[in-house]
Amino acid sequence: MSSVLSGIVTLPPDAPAGRAARVVVEVRNVSRSDTPESIVAAQVLTDVPLSPGGHVPFSVTVPGELLPDDNYGLRVHVDVSGSGVMESGDLVSAEANPVPAGSTAGLIAPVALV
Repeated sequence: MSSVLSGIVTLPPDAPAGRAARVVVEVRNVSRSDTPESIVAAQVLTDVPLSPGGHVPFSVTVPGELLPDDNYGLRVHVDVSGSGVMESGDLVSAEANPVPAGSTAGLIAPVALV
């Protein structure tokens, strides 16, 4: 069985107008601070319209169930140029974006300009 997490990426007022080559939304297991976060699932959107203060809807299918005793978070990279690396002009997760236990819809992931 799988879970689908959906919500919006919120863009700041200083976000560029135009299009992003890619928007990557990752669901990460953030349960342990002594090990790297593991990517549980991701959605990659391409040729995404951007506008200052706008939003980008997402829907990430997570294979299997999210473990109730683990903690999960969202990480977002709005890759404007499509380079695949974070660079000036991109937008990234501005803060921890926890996925509340049992939540699958209405998630909000704010990003900030690099």
